[in-house]
Amino acid sequence: MRQLILFALLLGGLYAKSYHTIEYEGLLRLSDMSATELVGFGPGDTVSQERINAALLRLFDQGYFADIVVSEPSEGVLRFSFTEKPAITRLELEGVSDNERDEKYMPALGIRRGEIYDARRVERAQERLMEIARAEGFYDTVVEVELEPAGEGVALTFHFHKGERITITQTRFHGLEAFDRKELHGQMGNRQAQSFSWFPGRNNGRLRLLELPHESARIQEYYLQHGYLDVEVADPFLMADFSSYTATLDFQIEEGKPYAVSEVAITTTDRPDEDLDALLADLRLQPMRIFNVDHMRRDMDRIREHVADQGYAFVRVEPDIRPDPDRQLAALTFRVTYGQKVHIRDVVIGGNSRTLDRVVRREVFLAPGDLYSLSELRQSRNALNRLGYFERVEIEERRVSESEMDLIITTKETPTGNLMIGGGYSSYDGFIFNASVTDRNVFGSGISLGFELDTSSRTRRTELSLTNPRVRDSVYSLGFSIFQTRYRSDDYTRESEGLSTTVGRRFDRHWRGSLTGSWSRNDNSYRDADVHPLLIDGETTKISLTPTVRFNNTDDFFVPREGMTFSQSLEYTGFSGDESYTKSTTSLALFKGLEPLIEYDLILRYRARLQLADADADDVRSYPLGSRLYLGGSRSLRGYRSGSVAPVLKDDDGEMVTDQYGDARYMGGTYAFNQSIEASLPLIPDANMRMALFYDYGAIGLDDFDVQRSSYGVALEWFSPMGPLQFIWAWPIDKEPHDRTSTFEFTLGQRF
Repeated sequence: MRQLILFALLLGGLYAKSYHTIEYEGLLRLSDMSATELVGFGPGDTVSQERINAALLRLFDQGYFADIVVSEPSEGVLRFSFTEKPAITRLELEGVSDNERDEKYMPALGIRRGEIYDARRVERAQERLMEIARAEGFYDTVVEVELEPAGEGVALTFHFHKGERITITQTRFHGLEAFDRKELHGQMGNRQAQSFSWFPGRNNGRLRLLELPHESARIQEYYLQHGYLDVEVADPFLMADFSSYTATLDFQIEEGKPYAVSEVAITTTDRPDEDLDALLADLRLQPMRIFNVDHMRRDMDRIREHVADQGYAFVRVEPDIRPDPDRQLAALTFRVTYGQKVHIRDVVIGGNSRTLDRVVRREVFLAPGDLYSLSELRQSRNALNRLGYFERVEIEERRVSESEMDLIITTKETPTGNLMIGGGYSSYDGFIFNASVTDRNVFGSGISLGFELDTSSRTRRTELSLTNPRVRDSVYSLGFSIFQTRYRSDDYTRESEGLSTTVGRRFDRHWRGSLTGSWSRNDNSYRDADVHPLLIDGETTKISLTPTVRFNNTDDFFVPREGMTFSQSLEYTGFSGDESYTKSTTSLALFKGLEPLIEYDLILRYRARLQLADADADDVRSYPLGSRLYLGGSRSLRGYRSGSVAPVLKDDDGEMVTDQYGDARYMGGTYAFNQSIEASLPLIPDANMRMALFYDYGAIGLDDFDVQRSSYGVALEWFSPMGPLQFIWAWPIDKEPHDRTSTFEFTLGQRF
């Protein structure tokens, strides 16, 4: 409550009187100048009682003061004495876990440390805590506030005593005949407790109060998806027993009967000459099929997209359902209002503090002056997401007039550069040092640059690569890489060096082609010539030419939910040099997000790769071990070490040949196939963390797919500031005794 205390030494003199001095005492948060502006008068002005009252009200409205005293200590002096409210020097919340306190409850308080204490705000904070508790199903919750002096301010502590949760022990559907009660339960947020509710995946029956007002609509929606146009679902009735903290939930349903579709038509209100009948065959709702409200909405989107692609950005599609209860049929007419054609006035790009505007603009398929197209707009958004430069892309359609609009493209950039330095120790390799510097968007230009270095007592690998995907913003790309490797085992040493150049062209938005020419030289030396009959002693060279065609229409770079990728390459090495073979590689990946169907961000993924080599497997110079096909590792067959699944070398008696450590000697293959099936689930959405369950299968051989392996496992995916991270736990299903398995793997920068 405001306290206005006015002490007038000469009460009568305060009316219509002027003062040569106005003083302010006790001000901490306001300056004298700010106080004078709020008071509204200064020295020499005529001051009345009404002006002083108005000044006090304005000062109290600032919320800083607990008391203001106006006095006249001497002739010609008017003094304002302020008692300010204390500041909150310490703010605590007890009775909740650390995570809940920081992420949920403290932001809900609406109070911060350092702010001025206000009893009304504290009361509102108490109420908000109580509301959160009730929404979570806690009843008899008590929130106590403790206030005590702390230095020059006060310490404010909220003691949060959560009550008990109410458990729904029974849900009853009165009038339910058409469905099993379990089907309706699957649509609801509030469900009755199941037996063994403590087990993961079982429903615990806890009341979710915020979900309760929506339950009737969810049940009605389910009926409408099955043709029950006359269904009526009353508001739920919750009967709670606060002595046992249990409740029953009742729904009253009047089902009616399901309707079939008698006819489907499309009419226009402002353009009768437009013919939309060609769309009728593509709609989901067809005559004599059961009516489905979800299919109706998708048909509306299909019609809207078709019309909007002709430039009618503000088209309206409204359904007109005419039920015939006697025949249980419903006629459906989609009424289309076109409006005017819309052109793009301007394209405004924002949020790209690093990426150049031209890099964004070249992926936008609508430009100023173009006729609006909804499909072009969606494809532009997908193209920007496929770049991998942005965490989020939003395109706002800002209406300017009946015939013009602006496109406002807002991006939130994601880190594209990675710097990683690591090391370790292996009993076989000794000390290991790894370093890599990569950036897929150098200086925001879209150019990719990478440098990698791996070294140990046995291995050394260095690679430098540079790729420009759009040379001078054209449809052409150019890439270059150079590498050098060295590997030393107890039996042999192999040194390699090489370079490659790739020239590519973009045929359209989804298809691209490239041609890669490469050269490499390998120098092999062995202590014992009988180490491996397929190893080459001496120097070999390889010159190859690889044409490749790629297709990509996915909607995101890191987590695609729609679309596919496809690639086909053919490596030919028969020009010159020692190696002479032809290798075909076909890759396919499919993505399907199920959130529109099940309202849960579940993503199904499928990946497959087929490799075929036309080579003489016995000619070690034309088809050396290093160029042969192998499976294993995170990119092909998880649960097995990289390159460890392949045909093994056998002696004349058919026995497997091993090295001095007892490990199998691999021959490599000419046929290889691998596939993966994954289900990706959100784990911690705010942290961009997901979990994937997978099954991998691989087959490889020399003249057939006679070596077959499979595995299953779980992968933790984290799209961190350093790039995509994967932690993989995999278990082989049908391993052989000589297989080299790997239960845990870690990858950086790799996607599905």
